Amino acid sequence: MSPKVSVVTTVYNGEPYVDRAIPGILAQTFTDFEWVIVDDGSRDRTPEILQQLARRDHRVRVFSPGRLGITGAANYGVTQAQGEYIARQDFDDRSYPDRLRLQVELLDAHPEIGVVGGYYLLVDENRNERYVRMPPTEHAAIVSAMAKAIVYANTTTMFRRVVWSQAGGYPEVADLEDQLLWLKAAKLGWRFATVPEVVGEHFVHGASFFHRSFKYADRQRNLARVQARIIRELGLPKWMYLFALGRYVYAYSPVGLKRVFRRTLAGSQERDV
Repeated sequence: MSPKVSVVTTVYNGEPYVDRAIPGILAQTFTDFEWVIVDDGSRDRTPEILQQLARRDHRVRVFSPGRLGITGAANYGVTQAQGEYIARQDFDDRSYPDRLRLQVELLDAHPEIGVVGGYYLLVDENRNERYVRMPPTEHAAIVSAMAKAIVYANTTTMFRRVVWSQAGGYPEVADLEDQLLWLKAAKLGWRFATVPEVVGEHFVHGASFFHRSFKYADRQRNLARVQARIIRELGLPKWMYLFALGRYVYAYSPVGLKRVFRRTLAGSQERDV
């Protein structure tokens, strides 16, 4: 019998982070899940660690297709998944015990909702910031927020597998593939929601392969282009292009000013901890 949820994780050289995703997922209060882990060509002890994990817990399924890249590995993982719902989980992030239960309950109760996120603790080691991000909970506000910033941490999202299938999977791009998937989902008529509770922790650290691969300013420019595309393709008010243009200023602003921009102009709901 297929599980209700497939947790999908991609990992490249994840040995330093074995204390995050693993205990968080295995301690979930919702237990009808499998954990699909795609080793994306790791060169450290990650393959050995994953095989030991699979031997300890039958819910863990490990795949080693070679180096596919973040997006290719994510699509590969969802292809292997058997669950009705897909929960994304980065190997260097942490989910709290009730995360899967809360998101499953919301999706079960609202068949029109295709994607659900949650509040999360953001630990930005590059800027020395710790704060809880609280994305909007209602669909219209979420779509509007997508034009201003990245609403969800991908590692805290759960979506119906049919959404991914109808959208043709994650677009084969090197960055912001989750934002483009959400755009496709919105255009298909799926609605969005947010669990109004802190469901996990998302870490930003310069040591990760992802953050070494993309210079910060380059990523901000890419995000500006995606924001503009969201505004155009979802028919949002044209004045919102100002947020995309503002992304270029944000990229070069000092940390303190970034916080002010997020919490005032962009309307980000955040709580320092």
